[in-house]
Amino acid sequence: MDLDFDDEEAQFNEYYADCTPALYAWLYIAIDIRDMGLTKIGLTTKRTPQQRIAEGKTYNPFLTLFTVYELSKCSNGTSRRELSDIERYIHSRSVFGEPIKHLDTGRDSEWFPIHPEEAEAQVDWILARRGFSVGGKNLYSHYERDQKFNGIDVQRMRQIKKIFRPNPRDLHERADKAGMDFHDYRDYHAFLQQFHARDAEGKIYL
Repeated sequence: MDLDFDDEEAQFNEYYADCTPALYAWLYIAIDIRDMGLTKIGLTTKRTPQQRIAEGKTYNPFLTLFTVYELSKCSNGTSRRELSDIERYIHSRSVFGEPIKHLDTGRDSEWFPIHPEEAEAQVDWILARRGFSVGGKNLYSHYERDQKFNGIDVQRMRQIKKIFRPNPRDLHERADKAGMDFHDYRDYHAFLQQFHARDAEGKIYL
């Protein structure tokens, strides 16, 4: 009996055969809670992406994580070289828009004029189409079955992906303790209210 796509073993990318997998390899999506029209897409080989974001908070206290991908958990791990290639590819995709440039240097930043949920959907798709796999099985599936979302096997993706969607009330309490004005995070608060009002499919990665 022929095996379908889901039953086939994922193929190892020989291009990175000589590269040592990084102990920690993260791709992350972060936001500035003052503006949901901007998204930061970055990578880190630190132990956790929270450590990387903590560094950014020294100059932007409104920075917070939206989604993280632990690529070191993929079938064959992820090397620093592959991680850099992925980031470069993502940053070159027109769907994300032109990267916002640093005011003083004019150099490209990791910030893009795109809503973080749209950025997340695009990153999901890119990882799946590039052949990333978990447990030897591809993230992408040709078949629409239970626990498939936009062609991606949800259970496999959940093993490397985590989303951050705090309860709006919890956000309000944390922001109040930090001395933030509601005006500063009202867009993020409104998004979270809308998100938590969705049905199960709309919160499939929560």
